[in-house]
Amino acid sequence: MNDLDNKNGLPEVGETVVCKVKQVLGYGAFVELVEYGNKKGFVHVSQVASRWVKNIRNYVKEGQIRAAKVLSINTGRGQIDLSFNKVSSHAQRARIEEWKQLKRSKKLLEILAEGQGKTFEQAWDLVANPLLEIYDSLGEAFQNIALLGAEAAEGVPKEWLKPLVDLIKKSVPVPEKILKGVLSVKLVDPKGVDLIKEILLNVEKNNDVKIFYSGGGKYNVKATAPDFKSAEKILTAASEAAIEAIKKAGGESKFKRSG
Repeated sequence: MNDLDNKNGLPEVGETVVCKVKQVLGYGAFVELVEYGNKKGFVHVSQVASRWVKNIRNYVKEGQIRAAKVLSINTGRGQIDLSFNKVSSHAQRARIEEWKQLKRSKKLLEILAEGQGKTFEQAWDLVANPLLEIYDSLGEAFQNIALLGAEAAEGVPKEWLKPLVDLIKKSVPVPEKILKGVLSVKLVDPKGVDLIKEILLNVEKNNDVKIFYSGGGKYNVKATAPDFKSAEKILTAASEAAIEAIKKAGGESKFKRSG
């Protein structure tokens, strides 16, 4: 990769950085700051965990990718002191995932640039920069393009647009939210089974849900959408349509969310 992969200079005190553990000793761990040109950092054993550490290797291992908070920077000695225990487990996961997502996004830009016969820097200037004017991150931009296509790539030059959308559609999964529920059905009719099947097939077709028989007059209903609000809207519409159709057929039914 190139210098656009690393931030310039040094991190700031208080910043949460991503680092790779290179060496673990009894008194602490030496790490490399992967976003800052692999500059060296040090985590004292007292900053490894929020409890007393008897054996540091129970908490830190060589090769691990960790998020750490910058405690101090001594430019004269070239030393960056870090802390693992000042980053919560939730913040740890979120920060590392953010870094991984950026790596994936930059890899896609490299592939795009190569396909266009251009440099990574040109792809960054002409594709990444316009998208970052609209979105908080390239990962967010690429997910929106995967979902909405070219309309989500405003500002990207025309000659880059189709190759970008084609690459994203192939490489970036559309985010999905799945909601489920159980539809209980009671219909006393000589042709009840066939009638229920017909009703639910129509509900599936018209509401973009999946319905599976689970036994005992109960049916699992599953709605899939890019976000919670859309999935909830689909599931509600489908369940209401099913209940209304079964009622018109002389039956009874009720719906309960299960996830």
